[in-house]
Amino acid sequence: MSSRNYLSWIILILLLCLYMFFPSGSSTTDAWYYAACVRYQDEIFHPHHLLYNLLGYVFCLLPSKAGIDVLASLKVLNSLFAVSALIVIQRILRMLGYDRILMIVVTCLCGFSFSVMRYATENETYIVPLFFAFAASYSLLQYFRSGEDKSLLSAAVWITMAVLFHQVYIFWWIGFFVSFILAGKKRPLLIYLFISLSGPLVYLLVIRNVRGDLQLSTITDFILGDLREGGNMNTGGKGMIFSIINLFRSYVQVHGYIFNLIKSNILYVIPGIVAAGIAAYSLFGLPLKAEKVSDPRFAYTHLLIIILQFIFAALASGNAEFMVMIPVLTFILVPLFTRKCERFFVAVLAGIAVWNISYGLIPLHYKSDAPEQFLCGEAFSNSGIIVVASDDQLLRNMLYYQTGVTDIGNIYRSPANMRIKGLDPATLVDVIDDALASGSTVYTDCTGPAAVSRASITEGRMNEAFFRIYELIPVRTWPSAMGTRTVFRVMRKM
Repeated sequence: MSSRNYLSWIILILLLCLYMFFPSGSSTTDAWYYAACVRYQDEIFHPHHLLYNLLGYVFCLLPSKAGIDVLASLKVLNSLFAVSALIVIQRILRMLGYDRILMIVVTCLCGFSFSVMRYATENETYIVPLFFAFAASYSLLQYFRSGEDKSLLSAAVWITMAVLFHQVYIFWWIGFFVSFILAGKKRPLLIYLFISLSGPLVYLLVIRNVRGDLQLSTITDFILGDLREGGNMNTGGKGMIFSIINLFRSYVQVHGYIFNLIKSNILYVIPGIVAAGIAAYSLFGLPLKAEKVSDPRFAYTHLLIIILQFIFAALASGNAEFMVMIPVLTFILVPLFTRKCERFFVAVLAGIAVWNISYGLIPLHYKSDAPEQFLCGEAFSNSGIIVVASDDQLLRNMLYYQTGVTDIGNIYRSPANMRIKGLDPATLVDVIDDALASGSTVYTDCTGPAAVSRASITEGRMNEAFFRIYELIPVRTWPSAMGTRTVFRVMRKM
């Protein structure tokens, strides 16, 4: 094995260690819920990511018997699949003819991009299908080179698996489909479609098992889910702004807590200065436009995939999760459209690695969920206590995972969240007033300083305006470099 092969494997092992040793310290709402589903074997099949919980259940069988936390095990699962995806990406790059150094640099760019780093350290559903999608792209590239049916079959199987692990990868499937149509050959197109029919068949088997029948209404309700209800679709100006921000954020972490870190200790500005300096230096080595696109069919197929994924993410209110593949595909494709990109990529890699480790991986690993744990404990220990939570679903899912109880009736959504959902916050006034009149305790974490984020921008000061009619007494405060969090007791104004 050559020294460069050793270097390639050392980098992959380094990335695996970073992912596994620095998992998210404060998991997302969905992460808790998926872990609970696996832990209690409840709702194993979700329509949007049909096979993810099933894979998680199988993966956690032995670790859970050994007493290892299910949520922690599922984070390890995603770390392993992230590195597996990078291994497949290396094989694609090798087949595209990238030299060893460029192959290593592009692999690192993919691994250090924030979208991959973020979800490789969390129990979310976006990394596992990414592996299958790139396995499909590798087989597709083999087919473009050899024309062999086995490569075509493999591509169809892998991309079908990707869609079964998350529906958003249907746009990857469409990219392949368009490529076969433009090629003008019926046989490959028909083979691709025939193999892809296995996906709907799997869905039908699951629906029959879960819902008990295969009526059209049952099928559409299961498959379309939130989309059928217009879930989170937004084509307005604010949605487009979030789309652009989250597209940038899929490459590097951008969040208000970074300012809090710097405020807490001026030394936190050093990684930013270093990364900014490297970024400025990279501009002196911008790649040049290639006279001819290398592997044009592969390049344009995956360029179409990027466009389709971004359009859908933009329509889904700029959902960052649906852009996880965009930076990876970008780094793979740029050398096909340009020349002399090595110097530029090395500088970009250094900047991205410094920034995302310093402001993304490490802070999120040490981020505490102590305020949420406190509210969960209070709500579960005494059903008479009322909790008005900034993220009520997060608390419900945490309690579901920790206790197995799904019906927590004393946790209420925030006034801002109610208004955003089209509900009248006045009903919450009745709940709080009745609780206070009966002598019950009411807690909230909806007010106080908050880092600039999508939630803080969307909600504005709606929560503060609502609670002005009450007196808020601090109960517990958790100081942190990422921002101080406080839980208040809600009292009548004297």
